[in-house]
Amino acid sequence: MTRFLLAGTRPPQHDLPGSPGELALAAAAWYGWLRRWGLLLSFGLARDPVAEVRACLVVLASDDQAAERLAGGWGMVSGYRVAVLTLTGEGTR
Repeated sequence: MTRFLLAGTRPPQHDLPGSPGELALAAAAWYGWLRRWGLLLSFGLARDPVAEVRACLVVLASDDQAAERLAGGWGMVSGYRVAVLTLTGEGTR
């Protein structure tokens, strides 16, 4: 398994389709599944509410394609544009 950073960006004025409550429930369920499967290692949220980078996740995935699928799922439930970066160095497995 390899560690990947998923960086979620969204312009501050971005409006999402659907109600905020529906999106929050979908995102909470998605994050819950990642935790249950042991794929979500860490996350970070932007302190500055006007910054384009909104959140980052550190996840485990078997390969680049699996990481891209996780990014696609996160993008669907959050409305973020998600970039996938492979983490390298001492902390990778």
